Amino acid sequence: MLFRRIVLTTLAAAVLPFTAQAQRRTTRKAPARPAPAATAAKRPAAAPSVNLSAADMSLVVNGVDFDASMRDRLATSISERAAFARDLRRMLAAAEEAKAAGYLARPEQKLRAELARSYVIAQEYFKKRQGEGAASPEQVVTEAEIDAFFNEPAVPAQFEAFVQDYSKNSSLRGGPVPEETRKNLRQHYGRVMVAMRKGLAAGLERERRVQLAVMLQQAKLLAGAYAQETKASFRPTPAEIDAYVAAHPELDTKAERAKLEAVLARVRAGEDFNKLADEFTEDPSGKGKGGDLGWFGRGVMVKPFEDAAFALKPGEVSNVFETVFGFHIVKLDERRAQGAGEEVHARHILIQYKRAAGSPRSRVSPREAAAAAVEEEKRNRALDEIAARRRVQVAEDYAVGNAPGVPPKPAPASGPASPQPKTNSKSPAPRPTTTPRPPARRNP
Repeated sequence: MLFRRIVLTTLAAAVLPFTAQAQRRTTRKAPARPAPAATAAKRPAAAPSVNLSAADMSLVVNGVDFDASMRDRLATSISERAAFARDLRRMLAAAEEAKAAGYLARPEQKLRAELARSYVIAQEYFKKRQGEGAASPEQVVTEAEIDAFFNEPAVPAQFEAFVQDYSKNSSLRGGPVPEETRKNLRQHYGRVMVAMRKGLAAGLERERRVQLAVMLQQAKLLAGAYAQETKASFRPTPAEIDAYVAAHPELDTKAERAKLEAVLARVRAGEDFNKLADEFTEDPSGKGKGGDLGWFGRGVMVKPFEDAAFALKPGEVSNVFETVFGFHIVKLDERRAQGAGEEVHARHILIQYKRAAGSPRSRVSPREAAAAAVEEEKRNRALDEIAARRRVQVAEDYAVGNAPGVPPKPAPASGPASPQPKTNSKSPAPRPTTTPRPPARRNP
């Protein structure tokens, strides 16, 4: 579902692997002389550590930058609202687990959590001032106020810590920050921090929607960091993937591979590759052309196809191999130098995967799809266990849109860009490191 990928900037960053063993509860011995059942005092149930009510969820959804179609689907489908709430509950559970593991004691996580709070409050203040008629960020926070802020004794060291964290988690990879970038960071950092102070003075942090926004931004950061560190624990085993494929026959590719293996056996026995390609290939561009792909260099085909073709000598035929398009055998006709590299002239036979009706152009193989599904199931089970253990509660039915008590969606504020450095947190779901590249003219 589309909504399952969106909470604040992304839910993907909030998906975390769970520790292998849950905390064990300590059993309590019964007292020697228990009180009679009628008079025994009942222990109250433990209060939730995080509890988002239906009213809270309305505020959350109204604060997320959904487009109109997404918002309509949430508004009209209780199942979509419930799915969104479950994903949010999992993210919050991840954050609670990270807190318990001491993540906020780490300097970098503490810094990012503080920056998240500052940014949310600053943005809310910019929205407030925009509603009051401010037409530019400079009318909300002036250059003189930014300069005065940096003249405070503690600020230069705080800014330097921010710059170093930015360098570490950006494309600079810990390298020196260019002077122009540093100037821009100074401007954004100063504007955010001054606006945050003004927002606090205006009482914005006492507003529930602001409290929720701060909580969710900080939760996203914590959950993402925890996910990055523990993602390996949910990688599926080959046996788990096999079991999933067995339960989902549409992902089983044995028949397609066997069909192409039989064609390869005929090639090895001496039959003409071109004629077999015309008969069997499922690549429309090669049908009637003996599977001819013409000349191509490196970087044109998807990597497994490129590797197979460039490993051959003229006249050789590869073994069966797999790409995101299906199973292939490739025959190399010629190779030649081209500039600083070389090109090959090849032809192939493709047997495509069976595709589910909803994903005929999937960019992962069926087995990769099975692996991703197994990992998601394992991760979600673990997150739900954490949520129960950490007593995280999120209402699954709530009003969406301009319902009573829900303020209208505000226009985007022309406030400062976020001072938060981009983190390297990624969804642990397995996927290619680069987008598969089909040939420039046709898919192999």
